[in-house]
Amino acid sequence: MSRLARRLGAHLPAAALCALLLLAWAVYWPGRHGSFLFDDYSNLGLLGDYGPIHSLWKAVAFITSGFAGPTGRPVALASFLLDARNWPASPLPFKLTNVAVHLLCGAVLAGLLRALSRVSGAAPRRAAWVGVLGAGLWLLDPFWVSTTLYVVQRMAMLAALFGFAALWGYVRGRELLAQGRVRAGYLGISASLGLGTLLAALSKENGALVPLLAWVLEAWVLRQRLGAPEGRGFVVWKALFLGLPTAVVVGYLLRWAPGLWSGYTGGRDFSSWQRLLSETRILWSYLGDIWLARTHDGGLFHDDVIVSTGWLHPWTTLPAAAGLLVLGLLAWRARRARHPAWVAAGAAVMFFFAGHLLESTWLQLELVFEHRNYLPAALMFWPLAWLAVPESPAGPRVPLCRPSRRWAGAAALVLLALFAVQTARRAAEWGAPFQQALAWAGEHPDSPRAQAYLANFWRAAGNDAQASSLLDAALRKHPHDLVLLINRAGVACDEGVAPAGLRQALLRAAAHAQLGNNVVQYQVGRLISGLSGCSVFGADFRADLVAAALRSPQGTLPQVRRELLRTQAGILLARGDAQAAYALDLQALRIPGLPPGARLVAAAELGSAGHPAMALRLLDAVPSPLEHIGGWNMGTLHALWLRHSGFYQESESHMRHVLRRQIAARAASAGSRTAGHRTLAPGAPPS
Repeated sequence: MSRLARRLGAHLPAAALCALLLLAWAVYWPGRHGSFLFDDYSNLGLLGDYGPIHSLWKAVAFITSGFAGPTGRPVALASFLLDARNWPASPLPFKLTNVAVHLLCGAVLAGLLRALSRVSGAAPRRAAWVGVLGAGLWLLDPFWVSTTLYVVQRMAMLAALFGFAALWGYVRGRELLAQGRVRAGYLGISASLGLGTLLAALSKENGALVPLLAWVLEAWVLRQRLGAPEGRGFVVWKALFLGLPTAVVVGYLLRWAPGLWSGYTGGRDFSSWQRLLSETRILWSYLGDIWLARTHDGGLFHDDVIVSTGWLHPWTTLPAAAGLLVLGLLAWRARRARHPAWVAAGAAVMFFFAGHLLESTWLQLELVFEHRNYLPAALMFWPLAWLAVPESPAGPRVPLCRPSRRWAGAAALVLLALFAVQTARRAAEWGAPFQQALAWAGEHPDSPRAQAYLANFWRAAGNDAQASSLLDAALRKHPHDLVLLINRAGVACDEGVAPAGLRQALLRAAAHAQLGNNVVQYQVGRLISGLSGCSVFGADFRADLVAAALRSPQGTLPQVRRELLRTQAGILLARGDAQAAYALDLQALRIPGLPPGARLVAAAELGSAGHPAMALRLLDAVPSPLEHIGGWNMGTLHALWLRHSGFYQESESHMRHVLRRQIAARAASAGSRTAGHRTLAPGAPPS
């Protein structure tokens, strides 16, 4: 073979990776015209909280305003500033950036798999092809369409990106240690895991699992092939960089473990124990979707999943749990397998299990979301790629590895083509929101959310009859579902007539709502605000809903009660009863844990309604909470930053100035009217 041919051959894997990246961009291209969805609005709407973001303090205010998890996910929020700095905004740049991040994840994953393959004994050229094929299959898997084209799931994608980069750096650093380059090796593994884990966790909380995932690679691949570095230094390093972060994650999980036997629901329709049982079945469903490229879209609606209430209810629960146990045992035994493909398979399984530790055990999250697999499935196609790529006859033979069988190569290529076709089909559906809604409702006939989502499209198209028919049919199956009831109330307001029993069903739902759950609290708030100007349920219905919500099981929680009292005050203010509204505002704002801006919002509402003196009195009656900001979370950091920037202080100063001017103008106007009445009094000479 000529030198030129060898040089060209050395670059073929890189060229193939570029081709796969271009193919991925092409198959995702039809999805660029999709719309924002659900959590996009609540997270991205923060872009407009302080006006156009054209200064540092506003950028930091947005980055620290996250609420989607314990960390606030500031790294992910910062990435959204690449696409827009105001709200509302176009979804197009957000979706294109998401696709670009997905491609970058695929490229970094190819590097990680190449490094792992090289450590496992593959010659450099074979390792490169294994990395490209394994990453290509992952990249084109249609299971990631709902992650890539759902804008807010950039959080999960960035956590994976930084996780892949951290693990790649870790593998490379371990190679340096094995070569005796101690200083460079320790610097590499420390910087990679330290910085990578931090960035991943600040993108989404499951990024905190990166040290545990590194331990999986260490136990299944690196220690077996590279051995352990000499001396106690590496033992101490592992304890600090792998053991300690993993212990923190496990400790966080154990904090919620008592819910397994206490029946804790956290506002869900299932207990912690029921969730853990259900996840045994759901993990198998994930594996099927990852590998089989099923024709259904899956989408975002999984509230139709049957909850496991016992080992045999449904009966598939016990076999699913037993199957996971067997799979885990096989993966454990595969650590010492002679064939590298078996080692890779064991590592892929344990990586998958470890990656689901936070989101697929007993924490009271939603049961199913496809994006939870984005990071855990990273090694899923590595074993197949190892089998599919033959040894290079020109290079040294790989120990303990016979030439690949043709079936593996054929299977990989067929799977790659099938994945590309299915991804293009799903992406096209994501680019056509109404067709997407029709497909999701058809695929999930027992999902209240899917039916309500489609009903919204019919309602927006002016077809209230179709929307009401769809919702009524769904309510016959799920008569107490809050989402269906809210949407049915909206259609009733449009039509000017409410079906029998809907009013009582809404009141009953508000009275039994788990308002401690932020999503439920938002839904009830949306129901109450959406009925403004709607008279089909009676003039006092909104007030009745608030009163019912205050009687709910969690209506006494400080934050919930404050919001409900403030809502009640707003209803009274709209009726013209300012004194009663003021009294309720005062009661709400004196509940402990007052957010720094709450009193300013309440005063602004009173002032806007034409009661500036009352607004000033409210500001004076409720002390500013700025000196008592405390806690260790992103919400506290956000409040501290706004205080440091003078936002609250300047806003209050400006508000007081405006209110005083309004009071003075009213006094002057009243004085003028009084003088005019005196001048034109009966018997008085004209001026």
